[in-house]
Amino acid sequence: MKKTKSIVILILLLLITGVNVYIVLEYRQYALLAELEKTNAEIMRNIEYERQEMLIEAAHLFKGFFYEEALTRLNENPNLINDETRALEAEIHEEINNLVLYEGPIRHVFLHSLVLYPEFFFPGESPAPSGYSDYFAFQSEFKAILPQLLERGYVLYSIHDIVRLNENGVMERLDIYLPPDRMPLVLSKDDPTLHYGIGFANRFIIDEDGELATEVITPEGETIITHDGDVQLVLDQFVRENPEFSFRGVKGIIAATGYMGIFGYDLQTEESRRDAIAIVERMKENGWLFANHSYSHSRSVFWSPNTQVSDIERDTQLWREIMMPIVGETNIFISPHGFLLQGAKRDVIINNGFDIYLMVDFSQPLIIHDNLVIMGRIELGGISMMWFSNLLNRYFFDVESVIHPQRPRSTTWD
Repeated sequence: MKKTKSIVILILLLLITGVNVYIVLEYRQYALLAELEKTNAEIMRNIEYERQEMLIEAAHLFKGFFYEEALTRLNENPNLINDETRALEAEIHEEINNLVLYEGPIRHVFLHSLVLYPEFFFPGESPAPSGYSDYFAFQSEFKAILPQLLERGYVLYSIHDIVRLNENGVMERLDIYLPPDRMPLVLSKDDPTLHYGIGFANRFIIDEDGELATEVITPEGETIITHDGDVQLVLDQFVRENPEFSFRGVKGIIAATGYMGIFGYDLQTEESRRDAIAIVERMKENGWLFANHSYSHSRSVFWSPNTQVSDIERDTQLWREIMMPIVGETNIFISPHGFLLQGAKRDVIINNGFDIYLMVDFSQPLIIHDNLVIMGRIELGGISMMWFSNLLNRYFFDVESVIHPQRPRSTTWD
């Protein structure tokens, strides 16, 4: 009897142990499945995060006309492809298939440095026009102009993608393919010496985060660091936010003189030259080109009854010796004061390797010779907004909607 009882107890213990083992195994299996589900969910979240990052990057490339780069980004990881990525890919192919040859006029606008503190220069209610109002746009005006240029359908385009020497050494206009509602626009920025004093940017720097910035001295005498203190930074930021305003990252052309340095650096010391080159290289990375704007920017050297060919030769040689090591090789000449040289004087420019000649001409012609391209530009500043507001209204932006209330008005306002 005792033996039977022991056997029964043993069997019960074994059953209880088996049940416990089963329960433990079941729990472990459940925990493992739960962990797998959690891991799978995490994997799916990561995949979706990567997909959305990819879509954002591809869409940004697409808007900026980097078609092939956008398609490559969409197809880098097969695991990320779904209906959403296929839809964007189809949209890109559709735009590529609908590009048209642009055969219309190519317009060119330019600016000088931006007035940051209009109240400093024009404290009265009705100040008289002056050099500051004639030749400069105000920062607020330029920021208001850019969205209107985009709304009009303009796309910043490189002069090097518009004209080029062909294999026979002859200048020709290149084919431009854009969406049907878009037009190329060339932009340039003159005289980046930054010697204008309080009310303008004082110099360009690279900030603690490695970004381009402007050092500005306020009317109160305080030195501050900003990221919108001149044309380049304002435009860079606008293109980051609106990549469709730039064809493949193009910004504009910087017309460099030499007699007062560049970007706030006098170029008199090795350190100053090194700092200037660092700014130039960063701007090139951001889509800016550089041009010869003469060394002296002197009216007497380039455009006076006494101007001699030797004067222009000497000035051009100075620019090549002093400025070319700073800004690099270029084939673009932007004439000082906008004049169009003639005859032997113009030949000096051509013979020094400058076969793109940009002048000031509000009719904005594009004249292509075998060995030279001449292009006219219109300034976005006080003179154009006072004397040529009808032209600006017709082609670029609504003057009254962007003009700063403290900008002096001329009695000849058209």
